[in-house]
Amino acid sequence: MSNPMLDLQKVHFTSRFLIDIVGEIQDSFQLQVLLFAIWLAQESGDEANPLSLQDFYSYPEFLDRIGSDPQSIRKNLLKGLKANLEASFLIGNSLEAVQQGSPFYLNTMRGKQAAQLQNPIMSESFKNPARSDIFKLYEENIGPLTPLIADMLKDAEKEYSKEWLEEAVQIAVVNNVRKWRYIQAILTSWKVEGRNGRDQRHAEEDYKQYTKGKYGKFIKS
Repeated sequence: MSNPMLDLQKVHFTSRFLIDIVGEIQDSFQLQVLLFAIWLAQESGDEANPLSLQDFYSYPEFLDRIGSDPQSIRKNLLKGLKANLEASFLIGNSLEAVQQGSPFYLNTMRGKQAAQLQNPIMSESFKNPARSDIFKLYEENIGPLTPLIADMLKDAEKEYSKEWLEEAVQIAVVNNVRKWRYIQAILTSWKVEGRNGRDQRHAEEDYKQYTKGKYGKFIKS
């Protein structure tokens, strides 16, 4: 392997990007895929331009860095895409749809607008926010809505009461763990073990449990 020299005039990072985005990523394939997706969007000249799975296959020099054969390359590429879609760094379609050729976008202001126009699920939720309170609850407290998250939220809305959903989201916000996996873990635990009539008087003890107890792994995952 050659000894690469960095051209710092072509490298531009902000502290927010390094802390809020890169700092959240623990998987190398997720980071590689996200950075390459950012580069693809920049090369297109418009961050609202759609990206596709095929775009990555147009650059074999990138693929050679994430796998040693076609099977491992596809596995690791899909792994990275899935992680970024779940984290909402990439938005627009589910992984299944992406594998079938559907586009996705960077989660920027223009990318989000393009995704809403392209995807009826996202567009409808923004045009008619009163249609589903859980969409508003998620966007106002956790982050941008994606088709994958929208499907999960609709399933959760059928399974759990509004009170449970609101309290689980509140716990996530207080602990600054704004991830659906964390909220889902709380709801699943309540369903299996019982919620035991928790109320605001026990909130402080509960928050300590969710931070240091069995949900602790979701804070860093």
